[in-house]
Amino acid sequence: MPSRIPTFASALLCLGALGAGVASAQIPDEFTNLELLEKDITKGRLVSVMRGWTSSLGVRCNHCHVGPDNLVGMDFASDEKATKRTARRMLLMARAVNLELLADLPVVSDGAKHQNVSCYTCHRGQAKPPLNIVVELGGVAEVDGVDAALAHYDELRSEHYGDGVYDFSDNALAQAARYLLETGQPMAAIKALEKVLEYNPQSAESLAMIGMIHMESGDAEAAKAAFESALALDSDSPMARRALEALMSPPKPDGE
Repeated sequence: MPSRIPTFASALLCLGALGAGVASAQIPDEFTNLELLEKDITKGRLVSVMRGWTSSLGVRCNHCHVGPDNLVGMDFASDEKATKRTARRMLLMARAVNLELLADLPVVSDGAKHQNVSCYTCHRGQAKPPLNIVVELGGVAEVDGVDAALAHYDELRSEHYGDGVYDFSDNALAQAARYLLETGQPMAAIKALEKVLEYNPQSAESLAMIGMIHMESGDAEAAKAAFESALALDSDSPMARRALEALMSPPKPDGE
């Protein structure tokens, strides 16, 4: 990846909000203290790079630079802000990943190109990179309990659904349910799976998992109802079909 491609750095300004012409007029024609960008970079190229970074983090230029939001009198060369110093380290990290680590991976087919990491890879439009949603919910659950974590899920979904910041697929909550099962919290796991069904009533897999939890807990009636509901949605569900058959099979007499 050419070194001039913007990667993993905090930004200078959000040109879209100010208007490219107005913002560009506040940027000097000569630049100082450019440690990682090319010393002879053009003003247009610099503005383009900074615009890409700000867009990826959802920030404005004073996130990293010392000065007002309207850019008037801004000290672009100053390294006072920790965010600017961090940005340089992130840029170096991303370049190492792209130019060294990823570049050394074997290609999967002739002419295939490896992915490049960028600001957006981790930040996804947020100034602070969002956590994996399972980790995010786990942190809330540890402090305030599973009900609070699922309420937090609702809040995140309301705010971010469709913008790519968090994974709101059925699988994300299924992962949370598996973790709760592994830590001895079967009823909490059922709550996580019921949250899946709240948003996707057609999730036969979630119903089958609920049935398995009830079956392991010894509640045959609840397990049977869950398996039958799963099969009503997906008659080919192997988990639900095998589990229901095992549940309905009469126990063998001793000695057989």
